[in-house]
Amino acid sequence: MRLIERPQITTLALPRSHTWPSDLLAPHQAPFHFLPDVFNFAKFMLATPSYLLTDLSRDLDELAIERKILTGIKDDLGVSFIDSAEHKVRIQMAKAAALETVSLKEQVERAVRDQQEVENRVSVQASRVAYRDSNLDPDEIPQEFLALKAGDRTPTIQSSHSKSKPAQIRNAPKQRRNVNPPPPSNSTYYYYQASSGLPLFLHPLDIRILLSHFNSYSSFPDTIAVRVEAFTEGTVNDDLRKRCKYLGHIPEGADVVFIEADLEGVVGTEGLKNFEGPLKMRTARRKEKGRKDDRARMRAEEREREKERSATSWNDRVETPTVVHDAPIEDSESIPVNVAPPPPPPATSGAWGARSFASALHSSPAAVGGQQRSQRREEENEWDVDAAWHELERDAGGRKKRGTRLVVLGSGIGGGRRR
Repeated sequence: MRLIERPQITTLALPRSHTWPSDLLAPHQAPFHFLPDVFNFAKFMLATPSYLLTDLSRDLDELAIERKILTGIKDDLGVSFIDSAEHKVRIQMAKAAALETVSLKEQVERAVRDQQEVENRVSVQASRVAYRDSNLDPDEIPQEFLALKAGDRTPTIQSSHSKSKPAQIRNAPKQRRNVNPPPPSNSTYYYYQASSGLPLFLHPLDIRILLSHFNSYSSFPDTIAVRVEAFTEGTVNDDLRKRCKYLGHIPEGADVVFIEADLEGVVGTEGLKNFEGPLKMRTARRKEKGRKDDRARMRAEEREREKERSATSWNDRVETPTVVHDAPIEDSESIPVNVAPPPPPPATSGAWGARSFASALHSSPAAVGGQQRSQRREEENEWDVDAAWHELERDAGGRKKRGTRLVVLGSGIGGGRRR
């Protein structure tokens, strides 16, 4: 991971190096994409016309490949969309070519020249430091150089100044003490991010451990190599920006990942002793969260299996054919309970009140017996009517007799009357 430095006056955040911050990369100006660490970490940058033309040419090559595929399958509609896209890309290429002005070329050349000068100066300085380390004894190395080597970018010379004028300092008037504490220095934010430029950041607890070990953010090493123990995903919102102010330049709604790292290789065992309690609590919370996630996953899987079983049993009931046994009335009590009988047809009304087979099938034994007796009475009434007609025809002797008529009145159940 690399130490990112972001001044509070800008949203440009880059890894701390010999080029940032410097005159080569000004905080208030958009840098060119080819400058160190700009392409991977910068939130905004300037693209040169040559870069734009190269990128657009790559788009034309991809469109040509797509055209061949669509032409092979005779997709005329798709080919028409490819033609429209190629037209738009060529328009963009014409605009990018028009940006090749003399002033822009001069700015690009100046940036390249300044970058080369900075790299040469850093190389010469590193060679001098290596030469001094190999030729000087430890007692002869200046204290200012040791402070620079330890990571202090602003070495102090207070010790030498106090030796030169001890009397003045001893006799100087006592300064009035300011009862108000000095305001916190929020001019620059420091935080660690993955060296690839991905939004992977160090956990706040790990930053506290580093701050306790190095005493200041500016003393953090430029690069660290850590072993990842776990990670936590999050989304940038107002609450996260309040807790992690160094992420204020990241757009709201962006996804970020916080890494829980093992810092023993950076601060040693002694640097972790004061944070054994918080580290154990973080580990316990991580394990508890893992158990909760496992239980929630098991419950979700059980619900899915229950839904599948319910759907399978319902399909089995729907697909099973309904069997109706054609049994006589006397055996109606032996009809299985699980057999769904057909619905009875509507009762038909007639002169004799005829009953249907289905209604008899669904009747109780007592009702069935009553229906049988009613049917016998109806048959006897019909027999009496027929006998009366035969007797009338025999008495008449085949002659019509005035005033003689037979009226049969009755119902389907109680029988009829003769007169």
